[in-house]
Amino acid sequence: MPASLKDLRTRIKSTKNTQQITKAMKLVSAAKLGRAQHQVFESRQYSRNLDALVSRVVSYLHGNLNHPLLQEGTSKMACLVVISSDRGLCGGYNSSVVKQTTRLKEELDQQGFSTKIVCLGKKAFQVFARMRRLSQNKFGEAKVLTEADYMTNPSELLSGDGLVQVSLSFEKPTFEMARSLATAFEQLYSEGKIGKLCVVFNQFQSAMTQIPTSKNIFPVNPEHVVSTAEPTFEPELLDLLDSLLPRFVASKIFQSLLEAVASEHGARMTAMDNATRNGKEMERRLQITYQRARQAAITRELIEIISGAEAV
Repeated sequence: MPASLKDLRTRIKSTKNTQQITKAMKLVSAAKLGRAQHQVFESRQYSRNLDALVSRVVSYLHGNLNHPLLQEGTSKMACLVVISSDRGLCGGYNSSVVKQTTRLKEELDQQGFSTKIVCLGKKAFQVFARMRRLSQNKFGEAKVLTEADYMTNPSELLSGDGLVQVSLSFEKPTFEMARSLATAFEQLYSEGKIGKLCVVFNQFQSAMTQIPTSKNIFPVNPEHVVSTAEPTFEPELLDLLDSLLPRFVASKIFQSLLEAVASEHGARMTAMDNATRNGKEMERRLQITYQRARQAAITRELIEIISGAEAV
């Protein structure tokens, strides 16, 4: 049944209102993206330099490594830290992270690992909770943790029988936030409760392109650097390594958080821009339909008037 003129006017007004919302969200995301993009580019250089420093220190030890974070874990428990968003309306940002996590989990299952999933962000947590319910409670009960929970007892990150959500604010990630997570996971790895730690996130490339990425955190495996001359270090290499590795791990997690936040703003800005353009196209089509229906109504009324006059 064709829509009435009143229905068409209502739909046109609703489409215009939606365009205003999507346009405003695009502008907000664009403003946030500028700051987040700057932080990503600045932190990448720091992360590369720290990676090179740790690699050189490790190479100077000539294989005499007994640090627990550099040793292969004996546990067959793998922990996946999944970084997603707290809000939707960002295109395929969250679904790409979930797919990457699912692929990585399948690979770890084939290697004999049992997997724990720690979600930073509500959207991935909701998806995995729903998947768990559909698979007949495969992961058991989910659990939501605060920073105080896992700082007091890091083992809480492995609770929930396979699925945990950590409540963090993603508007402005801080290094302290990453350090607290890194400290908790370092304790779990050193105690042999986990044998592998990976972070899954979207790596920022541009506002239109975000690359689903998984990064191995534990065991720490810096690239081997060959050095012809060994400098003099103070303090000793092992002492220096003890202070560098925790910062190295925290830096990896912090970099992942920054990349994820920038990717989220870029994905939302692109999605809202597409939504605004689609809204304009829908409005144009509705306007054409409205004008045609209005002209048809006027023509019909004229025919009725003329027919009535002729009948008289």
